[in-house]
Amino acid sequence: QETKDLLSAYTDDEILNTRPMTDPTMIIAMKFLGKLEIGMSQIMPISAPFVMQQIIQLSLLHGMSPVSPIGFVHLGSYMAKLGDISE
Repeated sequence: QETKDLLSAYTDDEILNTRPMTDPTMIIAMKFLGKLEIGMSQIMPISAPFVMQQIIQLSLLHGMSPVSPIGFVHLGSYMAKLGDISE
């Protein structure tokens, strides 16, 4: 729910036109979170949404990175799993 609330503050165009991430430290953090998300979804699936939320939050605050789509894809997958695909 928190992730949906975070995204509700942005239009689709704003999300699609978010600037690229340029801070090298944030890019490394995003790479780490991307690898963590993949592992968490297999090892501790109940904790994976927290990592997904961090990826999305950092993407919206600091710009999109090559890892950003992982967070959005996992959000869509998680919402579909819950049957909440109307939005």
